Amino acid sequence: MNIKQTLLQSLTIAAGLPDSGENPQFIHRNRSQNFVETVASQLRKEYQDQNNIFVLSKHYDKARMEFGLNELLYDILVCETGQVASVLEKETLTYVTKAIWEIESEFARNSREAIYDFNKLVLGSSENKLFIGPQVSDEAGFLNPLMEVAKHCKSNTFVALVPHPSEWKSKSLDVHCWSFKNGWQNI
Repeated sequence: MNIKQTLLQSLTIAAGLPDSGENPQFIHRNRSQNFVETVASQLRKEYQDQNNIFVLSKHYDKARMEFGLNELLYDILVCETGQVASVLEKETLTYVTKAIWEIESEFARNSREAIYDFNKLVLGSSENKLFIGPQVSDEAGFLNPLMEVAKHCKSNTFVALVPHPSEWKSKSLDVHCWSFKNGWQNI
């Protein structure tokens, strides 16, 4: 899977959705929400042939019956699952066997908020970790503190910067993406 292409496709779809909200703050929040859900939807398509893989996100309730909630620790979690019978009620219980993708997003344009969300990625054990943030004028400066945190991730770690939702109608939609390999490598 080409994560940069998946994100660009998701951004294009989300930016094309009608805006909702009574003021710019709510419109931008809803755009961000639409983007995250569109990324999750694209990942569901990617894994649709694998019945034991779930893609969990806050506003998608189709896995609620199996997990008792929509979102499990991350904005988006792609996980492999297994099943076991419950003791008392003889129901089938679904459990996570492996995390494939942990994805966090934060559109605040400061490294403090970015670090708060990136910290969650360090905690997990997924094969792949992705932080999505806003494009800023000094991307190297924004990425530098994230690099210190990424050094503690023991998996494929990515950062993608996309236009802030407030800029979707005025800026070209593109994705700047890096993978971490002893430093940020542009992909």
